[in-house]
Amino acid sequence: MDASFKAELIEWGVDWDEILDRFMGNEDLIAKFMFKFLNDQSMNDLTKYLAEENVSEAFKAVHTLKGVGANLGLKGFLTPVCELTEILRAGSMEGYKEKYDQIKPKYDALIAILTKYNA
Repeated sequence: MDASFKAELIEWGVDWDEILDRFMGNEDLIAKFMFKFLNDQSMNDLTKYLAEENVSEAFKAVHTLKGVGANLGLKGFLTPVCELTEILRAGSMEGYKEKYDQIKPKYDALIAILTKYNA
């Protein structure tokens, strides 16, 4: 794994010790799964279903994002993702925008990092 890539992931908020342990110290495997995140559609689905005020589908999307984020050690946005999951789990949209507005720029920044090193 490129040292700059690793440094940017850590700076973004990846819990490196956690993910290194999860992937048994294999940094190339970490990179492989990080790049797979580029194909994950849960954020796009979340955005779509929130705009449509479809709480049940938005919940499914954010719950998936939460799971993927937890598995990849994406602590840089995991707290608001978890909070939004609970809002939607309750069948509500009250306060969703504040959480979404915390998630989206962090998500976009991560995608930019992954795209930069995936070339």
